[in-house]
Amino acid sequence: MTTTEATVLLTPNWRDWYHFRHQQACFQSGNAFETYVSTVLSRFHDDFLNPAPSGSLGDGGCDGLAESGTIFYACYGQRPKRNAERELANKIDSDFSRGRDQWDTFHTWKFVTNAPMGPEALKCITKLQQAHGPTSERPLTIRAINSEKLWTDVVGTLSVEVLDSLFPGAPGIENVELADLLPLLESLGTSDSVTEVGGSVLPVPPTKMEFNELPEASRLEFNSGRLLAPRIDRWYAESSDPGLYDAQGERFRSLYRDARAVTTEPAEILERLYVSVAGANFRMDGKRANAAFAVVSYFFDSCHIFEMPPTGSAAPGGEASDAIAN
Repeated sequence: MTTTEATVLLTPNWRDWYHFRHQQACFQSGNAFETYVSTVLSRFHDDFLNPAPSGSLGDGGCDGLAESGTIFYACYGQRPKRNAERELANKIDSDFSRGRDQWDTFHTWKFVTNAPMGPEALKCITKLQQAHGPTSERPLTIRAINSEKLWTDVVGTLSVEVLDSLFPGAPGIENVELADLLPLLESLGTSDSVTEVGGSVLPVPPTKMEFNELPEASRLEFNSGRLLAPRIDRWYAESSDPGLYDAQGERFRSLYRDARAVTTEPAEILERLYVSVAGANFRMDGKRANAAFAVVSYFFDSCHIFEMPPTGSAAPGGEASDAIAN
């Protein structure tokens, strides 16, 4: 795979960046906020529709219907005024009354706003909830959705692809050269299972590490990653492609040679290999980092990367061979 064909990877920690962008959007007032809400709801509900105002009927207090008309959305972007609290309470009451009188399909009414909800607004919401409780003539679920709840219930549940379309330009998106390793990284990074025993966890090979002058920090990373070796063994054994391991091993050899052509520092070579596997920001996500350590140490122990010392040699700092072991 060439660099131009590399797959895009976004580490989970960058969801916080999208959260920040959502908060920025919610600082907007009036129609700008309402447009944002309509946009995200259209990505959340596949049947979301926002009715266009029609003559004297207006929009019937409706800023969107979803789930076959059973969920009714009313939206209000705060407008700086001296009587903002009273204005908000009046808006809640009027939008609900119009919606109830003109739409008979919904059983859930949601009022989405970025305006602070003080006592008057909360009293209005509570009054409506009590008036349309389970024993009322028309029972309804009535909810107020503020900016943070909009993130928790809607925006934050969207896929990374959708989030990136809403908020393009997230930092930390990197090209990953070994794209077919991404499922393995996800498996290693999301599993909460205990460390397996009885597999082919390899002992620390001090001769090879010393020969290649790997720093102590790199050795500790390898030792941590090696605990996941049995699961990597199983992943390759269960792969539908019997040649996947050999193909990725050859790719690691190529990536190692490329890195070694740029720098002779072992730690820098390792860092380039980690980035090729897991993206430049992998260290900002602990599970992703350990998965990268596991995969790179796995190919180190299988002799695909770094040099093998001459037979019988255990001296550190020895001159490295130009041949990589097969």
